[in-house]
Amino acid sequence: MTIVTLTSDWNKSDYYLGVLKGRLASLSLKINLLEITNSIPSFDVLQETFILRNTYLNFPANSIHIMGVMSEPTPESPVVIVYANNHYFIGVNDGRFSQLFENPPSIAFAVNVDEAFSSFMAPTLFAKGVQTILENSFEANTKACDLKRESIARVVYDENSIVGKVLYIDSFGNAVSNIEKNVFDRVHKARPFTIFVQGPHIKIKNISRGYYQGIPGGLMALFNSLGLLEVAVYMDSLSKVESIVPGSEIRIKFENEQG
Repeated sequence: MTIVTLTSDWNKSDYYLGVLKGRLASLSLKINLLEITNSIPSFDVLQETFILRNTYLNFPANSIHIMGVMSEPTPESPVVIVYANNHYFIGVNDGRFSQLFENPPSIAFAVNVDEAFSSFMAPTLFAKGVQTILENSFEANTKACDLKRESIARVVYDENSIVGKVLYIDSFGNAVSNIEKNVFDRVHKARPFTIFVQGPHIKIKNISRGYYQGIPGGLMALFNSLGLLEVAVYMDSLSKVESIVPGSEIRIKFENEQG
């Protein structure tokens, strides 16, 4: 049984998912297509790569992962196959793999296009990519190419501050940032601090151990199971209440004297 996952913004009411399932079933009835999620906001590649980066290692080695957000290729950004960390990935070569991996591989394999570019080519090329992997027919079906790199905004910190951004809004409206606990601990040094979210008005002055310490309607911050700083409104949606979106800045300012 070959595991193929799909991470996309294809709503279940659309026919796109059915087309892909049919093409994969036509390749082999031994393909098990598992949907990681099909409810990513339209065109939100940042959320796609965040979700896939934090889930794919839970699948067996040599699983195939299809990246279906903004999935239509162009001559400049073809669909490619990438092999990394004992997993295969199929997606558009537009720089998104820089968000998926800390150290992306340099080589990818562009899936050959057998017809003129048109709309909704992704399912055909995704299926061809899966077929290429299963049959090991890279020489016949692909062409080696450079994997495009994209400059990614990283966490910036010095001895008195950390600046990061929101990567992901979960289904409860909580904002997950790219600020890792080990960076926070490195700078903290037992000093008082203030977390500012998207400007000077949203301020949080402590880190909770879990949501059980929250007060209904109150702002709170904690490090989640991924070791990333998460900001929330307890029993409400921070995203809706404070209009926080992926890309919103999170700044932590540390006082000079230890508490």
